[in-house]
Amino acid sequence: MAEATLEQQRFDAAQALAVTGQGPAYLPPFMASQLGTMGIELELMVLDRLTYDLMPAAPDILRLLDQQTKKWVATPEITTSMLEVATSILNGYDGAAAEIEEIRASVQRAAFQVGAAISGGGAHPFQKWNEQRIYPKERYRESAKKYGYLAKMFTVFGMHVHIGIPNADEAIRTCAWLTQRAPLFIALSANSPCWQGEDSGFCSARSNVVGAFPMSGTMPSHIRSWHDFHQHFERLAAHGIVNSIKDFYWDVRPKPEYGTVELRVLDTPLQPAHAAALACYARELCVEVADQEGRWPHDDSRELYAWNRFNAAKEGVAANWINPCTGVALPVRQVVMDDLERLAGRTTDPGFFEACRMIEDLMRGGGQARWLRSHMDAGSGMNDLSRVASELFERPFASTGRGREPLTAGVAP
Repeated sequence: MAEATLEQQRFDAAQALAVTGQGPAYLPPFMASQLGTMGIELELMVLDRLTYDLMPAAPDILRLLDQQTKKWVATPEITTSMLEVATSILNGYDGAAAEIEEIRASVQRAAFQVGAAISGGGAHPFQKWNEQRIYPKERYRESAKKYGYLAKMFTVFGMHVHIGIPNADEAIRTCAWLTQRAPLFIALSANSPCWQGEDSGFCSARSNVVGAFPMSGTMPSHIRSWHDFHQHFERLAAHGIVNSIKDFYWDVRPKPEYGTVELRVLDTPLQPAHAAALACYARELCVEVADQEGRWPHDDSRELYAWNRFNAAKEGVAANWINPCTGVALPVRQVVMDDLERLAGRTTDPGFFEACRMIEDLMRGGGQARWLRSHMDAGSGMNDLSRVASELFERPFASTGRGREPLTAGVAP
């Protein structure tokens, strides 16, 4: 046990130095984990309770949260008006929904104590990037030096889903499959129609911000094994382009120190209850891939993926998605419903049926971007838009089954 602890300390130290750029590039070994275990990360907005502009109060909220005994964690993000929360290791929908509700209530209480509000959403509707403050942490200072103004522009808010994978080669294969369906998750979670005080014309303006970073996009198609990925990392590291896994801003990437693949494309849901449902959809897709041993996607065209991604960000759940394997374009709604029906027939998660109902609710309302636009159409200004999003986040969620009202019911435009 002592040797294992020492080895972990060495690993943590090497990783920390690599992330901050103060040590040599370091790619940890892939730590195999149980198939289908799951973790959810949510980046949350910290808002002024009077103006509903972003507020640099994340350090104060974190101090309060650090005093709590909890199985989940809260950490800073790149600017001081951002807060990241991450669940413990989960095994299905019921546990995920319960823990996310606990997180929502705890963060809301801590924010209230410092005069702040909390909100989901992919992008704040009217904040100005130049007014944001870099969080006083070495990694973020180094990022600001490396990326310039892009570091503050990265004040956007996403949801990341980690899915446990048994071995490194399977993680690479799963990344390839999950990447093809990543645009579906962009469409389902899209809730950032405004950017820098203007209607962007997109359902997810957040999705366009990530593309400015040099290592964004997708895992190159030539990578077909962990050995291939390791060689790719070493090649880029030799040029000083990457130093750790965190330098890859791919839509789906392996996370070796956790033994997971990480889906990174979602806007943070306005109602936290949606996070558990969307994460379980991703989980079931990965479990399905595991049962198709050795099978790879038929078409890995980056142009086709880029179009599916763009269309999902632009149109949300009203978009079409071109199936890379068949070349057939179908409505996102139909593709998702077909997926959910197929996955429900094979799942071992008893809560997945509730997750399916929640996703159906989300699509039936036209998605959260459409809900926000209904407020704009009714005359709401940008401050109002930020306020109603925060009010939706603060509503406790209790499942009542199939007859439940949509989650936005009672929050009228």
